[in-house]
Amino acid sequence: MSGIKDPYAVLGVDRYAQDSEIRESYERLKAAHEGDSTALEQIEQAYGILSDLQKRAEYDIKGKVSPVRSHTRKKQVDGIIRARNTLNTLFLVGAAVTLVFFILQWCGYSRTPFYWACGISMILKVAEYILRLIP
Repeated sequence: MSGIKDPYAVLGVDRYAQDSEIRESYERLKAAHEGDSTALEQIEQAYGILSDLQKRAEYDIKGKVSPVRSHTRKKQVDGIIRARNTLNTLFLVGAAVTLVFFILQWCGYSRTPFYWACGISMILKVAEYILRLIP
């Protein structure tokens, strides 16, 4: 809740006020500030915090309420994390294959597969780092 003052002060209630007192104060202030959109917005935000038991407890402990992530955003973040984990796994497999090709090259076999394996591993790692930049 950006820019909100102390919700208790906005609604004019005590920290130990009951839900009924908070609701009455909210309705009274809402009626009194009917034309003032800024005041109404602050009253709505304050009531939103104090009427929700979890948000009120969080405010009492931390002095602020954390913004809630939407369900869709959480799914997107989970998808990005899964993609990063998959790329890391593929990178590890690519690193193992690169090691095998390196040993084969060291023993005198062809160099081409070694360079291909190195390139693919690097591409996977770069892609994983790019995914880390997405918030």
